[in-house]
Amino acid sequence: MDALWVGLGFVVLAVTLIDVFLSALNYDEAGFVAGRVARWQWGLTRRFTRRLSRRWRPVVLRQVIGLQVLGAVITWIGGTIIGFGLIYLGSMQGKNFTYDGVHGDLFGAMYFSTAQLSAVGTSQLTPNTDFLRILSVVETVSGVVLVSLILTFLLGVYDVISNLRSLSSQFYSAGDGIGPPISSLEPYFPGGTETGLDSHLQSVSDSFSSYTDGVRLYHAAYYFQSGRDTFSLPYSIQMLAGIIGGLRWGLPAPNPVTAQPMLLPLTDQFEEFETYMHPLLNWTSTDVPETVTAGEFSRQVRAELAQERTTLRRRVRRKDDVDYWVSRFVLVNREMARLVGIEPLTDLNESYSRYLAWLPFAYRAQQFSAAISRDLDYQPIYSNPQDEAPEAILAPAPDETERKDGNGGIWGFLSRRITLVDPGFTRLIGAIRGLLAAALAVAVLAVSLPQIGLPAFPAAIFGGMIAMFTSAASGGGHGIRRLAALISLVPVLVSLGIHALIPREPLPASAALVALAFIGIAVTRFGPKLGGLGQLAFMTYYFTLILDLQVDELLPFAGAAVVGVLSSVVLQLVPNKGAHARVVKGGVVAFENRLVRALDPMIDAVSAARWDPDLMHRTRSELRRTHQMASFLAGQLTGDDPDIGSTAEQASALRIRVHEAELALVNLSSEARLATGAGVPVDVRARLAGALQSVQKHITGYPDAPAWVSPTKKGDEAPTPNPPAAVSAADSLESLPSLKSAAHWPRAARRVLGAAHELQHAVDVLHSARAVDLASVPAWADLSTQSSPAPETAVPATTADGDARATDGVPAAAEAPVSADTAPIWRRAVQAGVSTAVALSLGSFVSTTHQYWAAMPAYQAIGGTDGETFVKGSQRIAGTVLGAIVGFSIAIAAGSNPAVLVPVLAVSIFATTYFRGASSPLTSFWTTMMFAQMYEFMGRLNTETIGVRIVETIIGAGVALIVAALILPTRTSDKFARQAVELARTVESITTATLELWKRNRQPSADDIAALSKQEVVMTSRLRDLQATAGPLRHGSGAFAPGGIENRLTGFWELLYYTRHFIASAEQGHRAKARLTDDQWEQLETATAQNFDALIAAYEGRASGPVRPDIGIDDLGDTDEPHSAEAALRALARANQTVAIMAVDLAPQAGDIRLDRAGT
Repeated sequence: MDALWVGLGFVVLAVTLIDVFLSALNYDEAGFVAGRVARWQWGLTRRFTRRLSRRWRPVVLRQVIGLQVLGAVITWIGGTIIGFGLIYLGSMQGKNFTYDGVHGDLFGAMYFSTAQLSAVGTSQLTPNTDFLRILSVVETVSGVVLVSLILTFLLGVYDVISNLRSLSSQFYSAGDGIGPPISSLEPYFPGGTETGLDSHLQSVSDSFSSYTDGVRLYHAAYYFQSGRDTFSLPYSIQMLAGIIGGLRWGLPAPNPVTAQPMLLPLTDQFEEFETYMHPLLNWTSTDVPETVTAGEFSRQVRAELAQERTTLRRRVRRKDDVDYWVSRFVLVNREMARLVGIEPLTDLNESYSRYLAWLPFAYRAQQFSAAISRDLDYQPIYSNPQDEAPEAILAPAPDETERKDGNGGIWGFLSRRITLVDPGFTRLIGAIRGLLAAALAVAVLAVSLPQIGLPAFPAAIFGGMIAMFTSAASGGGHGIRRLAALISLVPVLVSLGIHALIPREPLPASAALVALAFIGIAVTRFGPKLGGLGQLAFMTYYFTLILDLQVDELLPFAGAAVVGVLSSVVLQLVPNKGAHARVVKGGVVAFENRLVRALDPMIDAVSAARWDPDLMHRTRSELRRTHQMASFLAGQLTGDDPDIGSTAEQASALRIRVHEAELALVNLSSEARLATGAGVPVDVRARLAGALQSVQKHITGYPDAPAWVSPTKKGDEAPTPNPPAAVSAADSLESLPSLKSAAHWPRAARRVLGAAHELQHAVDVLHSARAVDLASVPAWADLSTQSSPAPETAVPATTADGDARATDGVPAAAEAPVSADTAPIWRRAVQAGVSTAVALSLGSFVSTTHQYWAAMPAYQAIGGTDGETFVKGSQRIAGTVLGAIVGFSIAIAAGSNPAVLVPVLAVSIFATTYFRGASSPLTSFWTTMMFAQMYEFMGRLNTETIGVRIVETIIGAGVALIVAALILPTRTSDKFARQAVELARTVESITTATLELWKRNRQPSADDIAALSKQEVVMTSRLRDLQATAGPLRHGSGAFAPGGIENRLTGFWELLYYTRHFIASAEQGHRAKARLTDDQWEQLETATAQNFDALIAAYEGRASGPVRPDIGIDDLGDTDEPHSAEAALRALARANQTVAIMAVDLAPQAGDIRLDRAGT
């Protein structure tokens, strides 16, 4: 064994010293240990920084090179110490060492090795053999040599960084950010004449050569991060490739600029470094794209040059006619011609020859640049929209884009965070009222009961619970209506009466509890208020059984219940002026902040050109939270509302505008994902990310209250001017780069920019609209002509296995509100009764005194579907188990000490009320905490109680899961399919109605617009219902498959997005005769009906006819279609494509649907 340690020590020492030599002194070798350590360290750092906000990301990235050097030093020093230490360990036998306070073990060996390497030595261990003495001296000498090599390595690394700084500074850019590479040559072409270009290229070559040689020797320097976009390797590679391509192939061959002597050596250096880095980056090198023919090249070049001279638009543009690389070549030639002052591409034959030579270099350079950017996580952001002077913003993000509401410090921070989860502080105020009501009831009872000779507990505690449970229902509304909660006395007293009349035997008591469980759910068919009273009756009777009330205790407990209800009513009478207006304003602020946060992962995706699982998860998570907040806000905008001064018609218009902002956000996320794989150049990615950041800053610049909220204003009063901070839609769009300036960007990038314009406009018209204009001015009527998102934001046509989606969604359907379906309520009532009965039966086998604990989870875990029940039951089990562990531990540790129990009980009551209805696991956790303290108060807590509480909860929740699956089951997938069919029929109906308006060329009347708006509200409502139903399905396997739930939801979001555009074309009221014949209109109607029928058939599981993803729009009408008709037909085409793709994705599960390509 000793020889093994000695041998292992020599191996570790040899590996370490060889690695130091290779890393510090050997050219073109990074070392086989330190290099891998650096790579692993960068991978961990990158995973960490990607999850940081962009505000702090550059700060952490600047530490990368220091951490790399530190990691290498630790690796080498540690390897040396361990190597020598293992040799010493294997030699610690007999009298080889003299020990004085240190034993001959692993610690002693490592201690001696460390002391010798540091040249300090130690008297506690003394070697007694010549070999060990020589070895200790060699270690001391090697420590000095190691320090010298480390200093050489350190200086070498920072010399490489200095060379990178010199290289990056060679590229001129107006402003602080990146411009196109060729624009960096402008100082060397004053007036079109080349001046000093040769010396500039020589300087670039020298700096690039010094850097590449340095990276070969000190590879750790490759991972350097400055935190500045223009001081980085990806920036330098991008600029250098653009300059080489422009100078060599961007001008006709006779031009003297193309004959610069340094161009060929510089090209060779670039390609040599590319070859060196290829195996290190492990990127997949694909074949160069196939070149177009000379004739096709000439046609496309003429088309590109013609597009530069005209602003004519195509009617429907599903794909770019010009090859991407031909377009890039034309752009390079145009920019170089502008520099030297000549006409570009005058000789197309000669240009074609240059194109053939340029394409291989440009393609591989783009691959190389993208690989380095991806590896180093290069994410440039430029927020200045001015084309000539972009500005790099290195640390934007949530903390810099917080709404400036005048509240700073800790309170401002907490206020902003609480608003995101509790707009208007409704739950917070309700929880405070509940806590105070419980405290008031307990105080009153604790003082009054002893005065009449009755014990204060547990009646006081029961009264406090009743006060807490009724506080949410005590009042509501204004004036005398706040006293309506006194009706809560009825279910409370009825439950106490039942307890008095029912015998104390378990069977009758259980039967009564089961009956109340059934009734508590059944009465919800008469409205939520009666449903709340039914649940209050169940809970009151449940607690009488838990407390095991005797007949002589019923009267004081009834009095305690009356005091509890009165306490909650008294607290409700405390004025809370402007409560609903505050909720609405808070909801708007929270919704807008959610939009801002949802843009964060999209900015990362666009800037870094990646869409990995982390970004996908972050995007979908933020979209889900945004949908939830939008649903909450829409729920506050119903009917006439005197608090905010809006009518029912205005509230309906606001709900539509909220949904429009949602649709715009989902569309933007989809376009951002599609752009990540489109080969967008780094400077364009930076401008796109800056555009999205500008949208963030614009939204956070809104005033706190939207223009349409006015507590004192009635809906029919004269309009008031917008607040000064509220900007018009046209002015707001000036903060973004114009679509005209992005004409030469790749189409995927133009779609992202168009989607950003659309989102900003949608939020503007939501926040800045005046109340009097809501119902009379459609949200899309004042859309800036420059934003015109429809032409560029459409998802390209794809087949069933195409990849044209990415987002989160929600959906639902119908032409008008349908009558309430009571079948699900009766089904839930039966399930609640059965699950409660079975849980009580099984619970009695565990405990004959606490079996009623199983009833509450069995009752509350029942959901609308089996999936919902499973989620709620699992959450209740987790929350109860954790709450029992924490709560009972505190209760047992504190004993009956009021100084501990009272504060914990108060916090538990507050948290239970605050999280009720918002978080099932947290509600279960704090409820169990509350029970633990109450049991300790009443002296009923013992070790058995803890275990029984947990087991009974598991029994109740488990029974609920089984009952939901077996008794009158409602499968989540079946419910989703029914709601999807309803939504599809609603969308088809509204699409058909809008198509009819266009077909007849009839100006929409007020009634037409009102009907469309009504259908939109129904469509949006069902969309939200479908989103809620899909919740449990999103956790299953296959959620991201082509026919999975995520893609289904995405499809519905896309469908509603294009449908909304199509509706907007009719709502705007701008009629332009679409030049289509009656047969062509009929063709559109037939294709649309076929596609929707195929989708509905797929969900219903029946056979259908063919689908037509291409409805032949390109073949319809004239070439000079009016713009409004063009936008309408384009939206209709995209909607049909989406419906067809959704139907085909479902075909393997729901039927055999074939694609009909007759229209293509």
